[in-house]
Amino acid sequence: MAIIKLQNINKIYRTDEIETVALENVNLEVEKGEFLSIMGPSGCGKSTLLNIIGLLDTPTDGTVSINDLDTSKLSDKQLAQFRNKTLGFVFQSFHLINSLNVLDNVMLPLLYRSMSDKERKEAAKLMLERVGLSHRAYHYPAQLSGGQCQRVAIARAIVGNPEIILADEPTGNLDSKMGSEIMELLHELNIKDGRTIVMVTHNEAQANETSRIVRFFDGRQVE
Repeated sequence: MAIIKLQNINKIYRTDEIETVALENVNLEVEKGEFLSIMGPSGCGKSTLLNIIGLLDTPTDGTVSINDLDTSKLSDKQLAQFRNKTLGFVFQSFHLINSLNVLDNVMLPLLYRSMSDKERKEAAKLMLERVGLSHRAYHYPAQLSGGQCQRVAIARAIVGNPEIILADEPTGNLDSKMGSEIMELLHELNIKDGRTIVMVTHNEAQANETSRIVRFFDGRQVE
């Protein structure tokens, strides 16, 4: 069963002087429980595609369906609620808030849920335990290594129990050892938890470990 369906997706950026085609006629289905890698050279539209899947950007044409729901029919408020409940995001640059400690960073997605502060803290602590960082709960991002920051980012991504994790170059800023540890964690989330993962990567070896690779070139799906 496809959990994500992209149909006839085009994305065009226009200014007064130039028109840039970022994505052209993309048709893609991602099965529930799949770990999909998206590969291609820089500027080929990979991150644009991930942002469209993640409902952070809208296509110029085409439809994005998640769990058979046409997301274009959602209001801005419904879209934000749906995104918060269904999707978890992991970015290359972590996107942690430096003025917040680790626990508070992980709790952030739960601020939009009808939960007590105690429930949020308990959920965040469980996720930090899951990624092996319970002992760092009250440290700040600047006190952590890159690998630890990415583990915090993954804890934040899964604290709301999303069905889908979208990862944009999750090991891009890490050395090979830390990168391998992050990949092990993502595989665990995929295999043990059954979460669907879509990952943009330049790392061929890591992509080969996933269920399927889709390649892009100049905004087009080529494989």
